[in-house]
Amino acid sequence: MSDPPRLRWTRLRWKGSALVLTVASVILLTTAMAVPRYAQASAQIFVIVLGALVIRLLVQAVRVATSAPGPFPFDEALLQPPEREIPRAREPDRIAFEVGASTHRALELHRQFRRRLRRLAADRLASEHGVDLDADHDAARSLLGAEAWDLLRPDHETPEDRFGPGMPIEDVTKIVTAVEDLSR
Repeated sequence: MSDPPRLRWTRLRWKGSALVLTVASVILLTTAMAVPRYAQASAQIFVIVLGALVIRLLVQAVRVATSAPGPFPFDEALLQPPEREIPRAREPDRIAFEVGASTHRALELHRQFRRRLRRLAADRLASEHGVDLDADHDAARSLLGAEAWDLLRPDHETPEDRFGPGMPIEDVTKIVTAVEDLSR
């Protein structure tokens, strides 16, 4: 199991302190045996080195025990959030697909585009004019116009040739404009 870098570095410093203590002990013993008149001075130097090592180890222990585990939440709040990509709206893409498909196949015009346009027209007729698309046929026909009414009327049947050509884009534009004009 691997230790975190901070803990590994702290252990290395403890080993370094033990190495210094060992070297100081060897020097003290060698000096005391080789030159007995410097034994007392060597012992005093050894005690000073030992005290310095103990102080060093205590400072390291306090530093490790009181260090913060990482950045504080306040510090993180001050950082700029990373740039996020704004997702593209799916509904406009779907509508664009339905309009394109309605110009290619009659079935797409009837199933997808007509369904969406009927909901929109029914909502606008009801909210703006108080007309029910399915019940007030004459009022809806006069507000929508003949071309839009022909596509949006409730009794519009599924085309016989499902894979036949859809409606020309100019006609689709006229019908969408007629539904948009209901709100004006």
